Amino acid sequence: MSQEDYTRFFQGLYNTSGFDGTIESDFLKLGNVPDDRKENLIDYNLKGFDDYRVALQNYLKAVYPLDYNNFAASDLGQMLLEMFAYMASVLTLRADMTANEMYLDTVKTESNLKRLLQLIGVSMKGPTSSKATGKLTLAAGTTVPGGGVTIKNENRSLDIVNQRNSTPLTYTIFNQQSNGRLDLWSTDVNIPQSDFSDNTTQNLFLLEGSLQSQAGSFTAGVSRQTITIKNGPVIEGSIGVSSTESGGTEYNEISNLFVASGGADPVFEKTYTDGFGAVLTFGDGVRGRLPSPGANFVVTYRRGGGVNGNIVRNNINQDINCVIGSTTVQANLTNITQGTGGTPAESVEHAKRYAPYFFRTQYRAVTGEDYNTLANTFVGNAGQTAKAMAVLRKNGAAANVIDLYVLAKATENQLERASVAFKKELLDYFQNYKMLTDEIVVSDGVVRTLDIVATLYIDKSKRAFADSIKQKAANKLVEYFSVDNVDFGEKISLADVTNTMLTVPEIRFFNIDNLEKDIYVNFNEIVQLNNFEFTVELV
Repeated sequence: MSQEDYTRFFQGLYNTSGFDGTIESDFLKLGNVPDDRKENLIDYNLKGFDDYRVALQNYLKAVYPLDYNNFAASDLGQMLLEMFAYMASVLTLRADMTANEMYLDTVKTESNLKRLLQLIGVSMKGPTSSKATGKLTLAAGTTVPGGGVTIKNENRSLDIVNQRNSTPLTYTIFNQQSNGRLDLWSTDVNIPQSDFSDNTTQNLFLLEGSLQSQAGSFTAGVSRQTITIKNGPVIEGSIGVSSTESGGTEYNEISNLFVASGGADPVFEKTYTDGFGAVLTFGDGVRGRLPSPGANFVVTYRRGGGVNGNIVRNNINQDINCVIGSTTVQANLTNITQGTGGTPAESVEHAKRYAPYFFRTQYRAVTGEDYNTLANTFVGNAGQTAKAMAVLRKNGAAANVIDLYVLAKATENQLERASVAFKKELLDYFQNYKMLTDEIVVSDGVVRTLDIVATLYIDKSKRAFADSIKQKAANKLVEYFSVDNVDFGEKISLADVTNTMLTVPEIRFFNIDNLEKDIYVNFNEIVQLNNFEFTVELV
């Protein structure tokens, strides 16, 4: 409270002619403030330590003017006052944090966000793994019999080092089923004789991530029982559950148990935990099958994922053991394509942005917003959407054509064309959600690269910190052009870039030297920062 506030307070509290309206003299004439008026001195909008400290001092001056008037820093009472101010500021901060964590648009922590998403039946997406095509070469003169070649389960995992960044990785060999899908949970990989030409095959699929398994048995009579996987991060779409029920039952992952078709469906719902472990929830006999009491299960999954798995061609070059008939032979395995599609787990900001829209889709695609949301949140075995945009156009009187423009994530802040396999998965995904008459065309989005040459003007007194300021400016520019902050068809305003850079306190002026006007792009284009160069000028 200011001196004027105190003056008005005392004049209202003691409407007598014995006061001259100044705090200093009135304190000497006052006794203690009556109990029923003390609350009038409390400001409930205070938050910070300094605010509390000053408010407590003013409260003591007003309520106990004659009993306590020593506010020297060395006084014991002042020490206690500051301790109370400290406690009040901490409690206020925690109260604000608690309130923020209760709402989707203000939540900050990943664990609380996941709990809020559970309320609307939405789950955060985990990391995806990079994939590459493998070439298996047998020794010259080797004859492949009708039974083909087998790679035993114990020989499927390949421990390598990413040549780009020296990151240790594990890649696993898979085979393709007759329907074109990967057999993600098989053990041995069997390669038929027909796949070999000149003692080589080039149709092996290599997925980043180590094979993991977890065994147990279902509990009797428990509805919606759970299995917890603690050894994360669990790669999105990699979980399979095999049970001994009815001679062998495979449980499949679905997005939400409430959309299970019936009580006999062997399905489970997955929810990620901190560190992207996972909790698998099974049905209750009404929504999803109730597992048979005492039945044994084996959970198989892959651990890993992320952009570090995106390796260069021939990064893998190893000899592995194969079985031909009853004979073990060595063959050479290389990756003849680069690894692509590895992406990190969904960020908090991405989940906050799309979760409400995903909830509103109600698991169907009708409007353009539905298509946008489902495409931007799609994760498949061949990767994850980085950016997507749906454009609806009429095709006759009754049908719509939906043009889906998609891009994948090459690195944390770089976009690239999505693979053919991913686009096929995305197209298949929409078959379960689209209107019967809708036609979907999946196309590549266009990445338009941008180079920025700029001058940073900083104060002469900051000369010694020039390198540090340049790094702050670089971080700010990269953040501005991050994948989450740019969209299709979005122009780049030079004024916006400049204003963003000026939020770095040490930068007095910022000038883009190589651009004279805003960057406009087509509706299917997206701007990506390529290179930048800063020059520092002292002013």
